[in-house]
Amino acid sequence: MTTAPEVGLDQAPLAFRIRSVTEAGIPSIVMLHGLGGDEQAIWQLEPALPSGGLIIAPRAPFPQTTGGYGWLPQLGAWPPKLEEFAESVVLLERLLTYLEHGHALDRGKLVLLGFSQGAAMAFAAAMTAELGLSIRPAALAIGSGHLPQGDLSPLHGLPVFWGHGTRDELIPVTVARNDVARLRAVGAQVQYCEADVSHKLGMACLRELKQWIPARFADPQKDVLSR
Repeated sequence: MTTAPEVGLDQAPLAFRIRSVTEAGIPSIVMLHGLGGDEQAIWQLEPALPSGGLIIAPRAPFPQTTGGYGWLPQLGAWPPKLEEFAESVVLLERLLTYLEHGHALDRGKLVLLGFSQGAAMAFAAAMTAELGLSIRPAALAIGSGHLPQGDLSPLHGLPVFWGHGTRDELIPVTVARNDVARLRAVGAQVQYCEADVSHKLGMACLRELKQWIPARFADPQKDVLSR
């Protein structure tokens, strides 16, 4: 049984919604919402994630004139450049440090789950060598997203799950397919899922995601001993 979600502020650099740890060894998942969303909007993905582990949904720092929040101080050319996410990435790094000390976040099993603009933010956080920061997620889960402009080489070897709708009207599936090919070209370990939906994750991809996350952190030695 999972802990009831709550909104926490305290001294955290970003507002967030949290599901606390109830079982050891489960990956810590940070969900990054899309443009115009918030920590409540992305929480609808929580049932598709493994139970028992820490789940955090931060609120992006930049209010939008049309409502909600975003990860960029202002919208410019698309796709955005990596450095445009720098302020948000710094705040996310500080939030992760805060969560390590107060909420048992496991940096060694950190999954960043990003939707739409939050997906580009997740990639930016994983490309932090170029920004001089130290966020090193163990895996990324991407929904209806896209890559930012920047050096993709820090993503070599990184496990990435990518789900996209073939009828996505905001980020065409051709963009996703091209970005996935670029990720594979730099050595990222991409599992790609398409569904016949618009700008959202289809049920088939959600089921695949729920299996993919724990599989990334399975203990091979434990599996061998259990045979």
